[in-house]
Amino acid sequence: MDGEQTVDVQPDVSEIAPVLPPEVHVESPNDAMDVSTTPVALDPSAEIQTDVSRNKGDTTEVDEFSQNISSEVIVDVASELPEPSLPSWIAEEVSDELTEIFPIAMRYVKAKRGGDMLGIILPTLDPDTRSRRKGKLSLLVIIKGEERNAQWIRVKRHMIQIFYRGQKGFEEEVQTSLSIPPLLRKARVLFERDGVASKICDMTAKRFRQGPPSPSINEKIHLKAECYHWLGKIQEATDHPDRARYILPAFIDQIVVSWFCLRGLWHVSASSELQFILSRDKATGEGLGDIWKENDIRKQIELAQQIAAHVLKDVPWPARID
Repeated sequence: MDGEQTVDVQPDVSEIAPVLPPEVHVESPNDAMDVSTTPVALDPSAEIQTDVSRNKGDTTEVDEFSQNISSEVIVDVASELPEPSLPSWIAEEVSDELTEIFPIAMRYVKAKRGGDMLGIILPTLDPDTRSRRKGKLSLLVIIKGEERNAQWIRVKRHMIQIFYRGQKGFEEEVQTSLSIPPLLRKARVLFERDGVASKICDMTAKRFRQGPPSPSINEKIHLKAECYHWLGKIQEATDHPDRARYILPAFIDQIVVSWFCLRGLWHVSASSELQFILSRDKATGEGLGDIWKENDIRKQIELAQQIAAHVLKDVPWPARID
């Protein structure tokens, strides 16, 4: 039209569709697949496995490093704990190894029972030979209340048995027990509060000086019956030597207990029993030594009969009622 101006409108670039040439497929001689060629199997897991193993190795190194740090921290913390003060006599009466062990054991006991603990007592400084070979020690811990408990711990190569006893109950037990006075006759105090441990040691020493109570006639007859009971068991097993030797220690233990009880003596440790009896009763001591040396069970039974007749000669038999 006349008078109208023509405006050239440029299309938007986004609206312009690309014009692609028609697909032209040109066959080449390489398009044909050679079936005779062996295909190569690519195992993608091989590379993945390598990465995984590398990651595992890195994790292991981190774990070991963290474990090393943890162990070092434990050692550092343990070394910073204050060492319990020991009595002055420790360095003079015990070995250097025990001087190192006692503070560790005391630190453990104080950490566990520090609130109600009244004292720590070392029952004896010369444990018997068997216990020393095994590195066995014991501690008596006096606590508040009425608890009666025991626990085993290990410090280096030593096994330590800790006995927990209530103060009131243990003081009453000292007056009647036949095993506590000889056990604590050489006891030493490692730690105490308000003099409780020293008081118990004084009570035990006084009880030990009084001696064990004299057995009644019925108690003596009971001891004799027990000894001949085990002796009869051994005689019944004469045709079975292994069984008889298995029962023999029970008879020896009973005859030794009877010997101490009938003579009004406190029992001693197992390692010094034979020497103690030999110094006071040569016949019984030599007889016990010969039993252990003898290999023939019949001769052992004869020696056992002689020892029983000698030790229990003043004890009457029970009354017959038939």
